Amino acid sequence: MICIAILNWNGYEDTVECLDSLYGSTFDDFFIVLGDNGSEDGSTDRLQDCCAAKGRSCHRIRLGEESYPSVSKRDIILYDLKENNGFSKANNMMVRFASHYRPDGYLLLNNDTTVEPDFLKVLAEFRQSHPEFGITTPLIRYFKDRDIVWNAGGRIRWGFRKYLYRNMKASQVKEKDYMECSFVTGCCMFFSPGILTQDSRIFTEKFFYGEEDFELALRMKRRKVRMACVTGSVIYHKVSASVSRHPSRIGPVYIHYLNRLIDVRDYMSPISYPFYAAILYAGLAMYLRKAFRMSPKEIFRFIKILHRHAGAMESVPKEYCLKIFRDGIGSADLFLAHPLLFQR
Repeated sequence: MICIAILNWNGYEDTVECLDSLYGSTFDDFFIVLGDNGSEDGSTDRLQDCCAAKGRSCHRIRLGEESYPSVSKRDIILYDLKENNGFSKANNMMVRFASHYRPDGYLLLNNDTTVEPDFLKVLAEFRQSHPEFGITTPLIRYFKDRDIVWNAGGRIRWGFRKYLYRNMKASQVKEKDYMECSFVTGCCMFFSPGILTQDSRIFTEKFFYGEEDFELALRMKRRKVRMACVTGSVIYHKVSASVSRHPSRIGPVYIHYLNRLIDVRDYMSPISYPFYAAILYAGLAMYLRKAFRMSPKEIFRFIKILHRHAGAMESVPKEYCLKIFRDGIGSADLFLAHPLLFQR
């Protein structure tokens, strides 16, 4: 069977809609690990009640009290992860749990998606006929405008990513079967067990907020693992439903660029990295000016803090992200000086 891993965080309605679309699938050789990442909206109880009301087999377990019930096709394991572990760690926890069942493959799927009935069948058949691809993704279209492509994979060159067919009509996609790529989004990815690390992880846990799929792409490129977008498999994404609930705007921008600098630094040669950083800072300066109307002095301060922290940090942990989101980037230096103050 294939394990479908879905992560919920305060998104009960989206998750129910996602599950309903999955249960309309023409392919039924799967079971679902549905992780709840410390939701505060009663999601865990509500999801269990919803499964019972719809006659779906649901096994509820809790982090630290794991058991491994026997599962059949279309069963759901509702996995209470107790707190917000971030996207990467939470998905790793679900995959690690599911590895005890030795699934034939794993599919990570955002809860704010719906799927075409044959999407998983197409992915599974493609893997059988093209085993040389270790990771695949469907053609992901916008939920509200279903004829427009949101993501069809992308290509990474020298630390920069270019999306394929982004915001173009699906009818403009030339490849009728698949297109090879070097980046796939964490929104939906189908992969074989051989991709996992020795301790059954798919993502790095260096970054609490974002960057997991970009690091995966760099790592897979180094390992020469091939990836593809299977254009005949289609899903729809509501796009950043969880991110849109975040009260801060500049904080996530800062964390995104900090993640990227640390990530690329670890995969790029020491000679090339300063040139990469300079190009990235130039683009960032223009973005800050246009999007946030920052003055040159404010932009200089932003990039100065970013550069200092990118050079000093090896990871971007949960405590750091939460402080930036809560107190702004002016608090970053305090964390760097006294990181233990912000750990639980």
